[in-house]
Amino acid sequence: MASKKPGVRWVRVLALLLVLGAVGFGALTAVRGLRTAASLVHPSRSPVVRPSGPEALTGLEDVSFQSAGQVLRGWYRPSRDGTAVVLVHGFAANRTQLLFEAGVLAASGHGVLLFDLHGQGESDGDAIGWGDSEREDVRAALSFVRARPEVTPGRVGLFGFSMGGTTALLVAQEDPRVKAVAAVGAFPDLAGDMGSHYGASTWAVLWGLRRAGIDVGAVRPLDGMCRLEGRGLLLINGGSDPDGPQKLGASLYRAACEPRQLWEVPDAAHGEYARKDPEGYARHLREFFDRAL
Repeated sequence: MASKKPGVRWVRVLALLLVLGAVGFGALTAVRGLRTAASLVHPSRSPVVRPSGPEALTGLEDVSFQSAGQVLRGWYRPSRDGTAVVLVHGFAANRTQLLFEAGVLAASGHGVLLFDLHGQGESDGDAIGWGDSEREDVRAALSFVRARPEVTPGRVGLFGFSMGGTTALLVAQEDPRVKAVAAVGAFPDLAGDMGSHYGASTWAVLWGLRRAGIDVGAVRPLDGMCRLEGRGLLLINGGSDPDGPQKLGASLYRAACEPRQLWEVPDAAHGEYARKDPEGYARHLREFFDRAL
């Protein structure tokens, strides 16, 4: 039998090397993606430092309540007009991230609840759910505020930033106890948001999140924006935000039904709204909740 020509052998060797390279690249991508997912599910905790100084928000009560068997800890400033707003922070943060917003709302007479989501700040838990399991935390926070004697149960709103904004939208869509919701820097779809950050390794990151028990498909407020059924909606994004909300072209606003409001802070990146335009940001929050509640 005639031996194979050298050219044929080299083609087969090259094909084998390409296959092995692809397998190796896929394995490396999987390892990196799983490591990334682990860091996203188990972020480092930021210390909770009580505000101080002449401009600090005063009158904050230390409070705690339970969510899914875990103790959540926070601060509550009592309402002066029967209304209240629950504030939900973002990823790898805690209640102190939203002190500016709480101060603006408290100055208008609204009660404000700042609390740490599970697995963050001083609350129980060692893992987060990127808006999936956090929904139960927000529902528990709503129950806590509505039970306060100075709060009229039908006059409670939600505010959330980034992951907290997405969670606030998900809860508002499901829970009629929310009279109005403001979401700042919220992503419309968890899978899409991960894709905007991790590119080719997104599949591995999402695989890792699902292995951690996160229902990725459930974290998609884009599909339910009209379920707010006439309740107030305020969406805020930064004009220089490199994250998913800006890249996806205000899709949450376009999917929502009236009444709805969208405001863009032109020069703000993700989370820079109070730094770039403190007066405009405060005015939008104050006017929205004063009117909606």
